[in-house]
Amino acid sequence: MALPAYATEILGHILLFFLVFGMSATVDLNRILKQLRNKRALGMGVFLQFVILPFLGFLTVKMLAMNNAMGMTLLVVTSSPGGSFSNWWCSIFNADLALSVTMTAISTILAVVMLPLNLYIYTPLAFNDDQVDVM
Repeated sequence: MALPAYATEILGHILLFFLVFGMSATVDLNRILKQLRNKRALGMGVFLQFVILPFLGFLTVKMLAMNNAMGMTLLVVTSSPGGSFSNWWCSIFNADLALSVTMTAISTILAVVMLPLNLYIYTPLAFNDDQVDVM
């Protein structure tokens, strides 16, 4: 007997929550606080996440002459913050998990301002319209 689609989706979200929580819980709080003072690494991460990546998304939309729906989707994805998937990769490859968790938290907070700002900047440049119709 197969689970209904909504149950599978809810179960997936629950499992993802425990995966992210479990990885984050393995990081010592003092290491995260130490990473908060690592201005160079955090500054580089924020610059790459919210300046370079959205610009590369914009270039891709322009170079491939994407339609409005595909172009907007790519702009939203490249302007969005990194997620817990990077924490998972850091855990697998024994990278600096504390830096990854700290960067994920900071980029998630900054995304409240940076995502709309990047879309405000790049959408008119990418589509040459005052309004973008994605339907």
